[in-house]
Amino acid sequence: MSGGSMNYLYSQVNDAEFRLDTPLRRAFKEHLKLVSTALRAIEWNDSGDGDSTEDEAITACLPDDTRLKQAAMEAKVTVNELSKVLDGLKKKSRSGATWTVEGPP
Repeated sequence: MSGGSMNYLYSQVNDAEFRLDTPLRRAFKEHLKLVSTALRAIEWNDSGDGDSTEDEAITACLPDDTRLKQAAMEAKVTVNELSKVLDGLKKKSRSGATWTVEGPP
């Protein structure tokens, strides 16, 4: 697939026009430029055109601790899922079945 897999959203974000009459709005416009660059990289990779700068472009848009927070949140979900599986295995082992880390006997 080639072309605008996201309907060239990056271009719309980059071209967004609004009054730049406060420092906060001007800062936000600069942030949108970073977001636009990241969206372009994502869109090009998703459409098969390729862009090797995707990770760097996304990272430039986000606070430094974002990746760590996301990884921690995903780890918590994984731990919860593992706990459910282990609880199920414990119930089965009480019924006589034995399990190892590798799987059933």
